[in-house]
Amino acid sequence: MAMVAAIAGCSGMPGPSVPFQNGKNFTSARTAVLSCAPNGPKGGKNAVVGSYVAGVLLGGLIVGPVVVASTEDSIRTSGAMSAVDRCLADLGYARRELTEHEVRVLNATSGEQRRLLLDHFVAGGSVETFEGVGV
Repeated sequence: MAMVAAIAGCSGMPGPSVPFQNGKNFTSARTAVLSCAPNGPKGGKNAVVGSYVAGVLLGGLIVGPVVVASTEDSIRTSGAMSAVDRCLADLGYARRELTEHEVRVLNATSGEQRRLLLDHFVAGGSVETFEGVGV
């Protein structure tokens, strides 16, 4: 499950996900995520800075920053995820949220079976269309 969290770019609002692109596999998706990961921290920082500026403009010098400060972690997480998602989109990937059932099946698999299932999810398949042994 740790690899699915890494593939998601950042943990946060959406649940577990994989980058989706027809014809791609887990290895290519992992490489894309690793190349896009450095965009996350900068995207998170930019989102926080932008929120503070907007907070001052919309809420005033005191109230705006207080409101932003109370949600800064989620703003940073969301900004980081968006930055990684934009980078992945530039590479032709889209975020594919995994269903609860897919996460349960993925957690119940290991080794080569797990890699094949992740390959299938990255290519856009579902548990129902997976032809792996024992799933």
